[in-house]
Amino acid sequence: MNVLISLDGISYQSFEPYAQQWIENGYSFCQKLITTFPSVTFTAHAAAMTGSHPGKHGVFDNIVARPETMERVALYGDHEILCNEALHKQTIFHSLARQAGTSCCIHWPMTSGNPYIHHLITESGSKKKLKSKVSVEEIDHVALRETMRAIKTEAYDFISARFVGYDALSHQYGKDSPEAMRCLKELLTYLDQIEQTLKKTQKPFNLIIFSDHGQSDIHSFFYPNEILAKSQWKQHFRNKQIKFVGDGSGALLFYSSLDYQQNKEIMAFFEQMPEVHHFYELTGDTPSACSPFGILDLKHTVCGEDIAFPEQPKYQEMKSLHGYHPANVDEMNGFLLCLGDAFTKSKMIEETNIENIAPTLAQLFRIAHPCDGQPIKDIFKEYE
Repeated sequence: MNVLISLDGISYQSFEPYAQQWIENGYSFCQKLITTFPSVTFTAHAAAMTGSHPGKHGVFDNIVARPETMERVALYGDHEILCNEALHKQTIFHSLARQAGTSCCIHWPMTSGNPYIHHLITESGSKKKLKSKVSVEEIDHVALRETMRAIKTEAYDFISARFVGYDALSHQYGKDSPEAMRCLKELLTYLDQIEQTLKKTQKPFNLIIFSDHGQSDIHSFFYPNEILAKSQWKQHFRNKQIKFVGDGSGALLFYSSLDYQQNKEIMAFFEQMPEVHHFYELTGDTPSACSPFGILDLKHTVCGEDIAFPEQPKYQEMKSLHGYHPANVDEMNGFLLCLGDAFTKSKMIEETNIENIAPTLAQLFRIAHPCDGQPIKDIFKEYE
């Protein structure tokens, strides 16, 4: 049995004080797991499960737009616009099912309707069952209970689960707040319970634990659509030909139906602003119907929002966020732990990429999985 656990939003720096204890308990440890850009939940989890970059799997952010109408589409609840067969077939679930392997998936983004998952519990489905106003603690209790139940049944070759509490509390109170740190410590006890449940089966197992991205404290806010609405391109903005889309993040997607030269002029205009680190143009074909022209990467501690008057800011109470380019803002990166029959004990490696998780799982299952990433060979016993 192979189990993959995601701890949403914990940077490698936040985990460092706890790392030595896990190494002493036999876990191999990758200090820094290089995440995606934008460094957001849905993009990172799609990368982990497909082993590919956004240009291939098509999930660029938690919020996208329909280019033909500039309609803003939130992917929370696994919106079918991207959570479709093209994405499902790129996942490790598909590769495993082709070899008659069975899987269970709990609270993982972009999995709704995936026919290659044998037992699927979505976060939105769990919230509906709880009915009342749902706390992140309740959601994580469901994830823990269902993960342990799936292990005990011994019915699945692969179990994946995600815990959301730290990420949500970090946004609300700050990445180093007492509320967020209490949650982090509680999640570490959950991991111990999962490990002990696996050991009680007395069957071979491998456990991989990772965090998808980190957090950064907010100092200021930036509204690029309001700037467009007052700029020389204001008529194009009113005609829904150009728009920035984001979700209270360190990066925003830029959509445009203008010609290439006009887009480059807009990019150059924004790159002169003190809040902007860089405006990246996206190149190459993608499978997504919602591919942006570029991504606006903001400077560290600047929160971007896609409002324009008369809309009002939604994220001014947010204390920390993510989304920045992980090469520029180091605390965007996560960490990775591995324990089990296939892994070297207490091995430390400096870094690897989040796209390497899916091919590492494929290596455990001895199956083919076409993707951009490579297995993390440094932690496997067979490569010692």
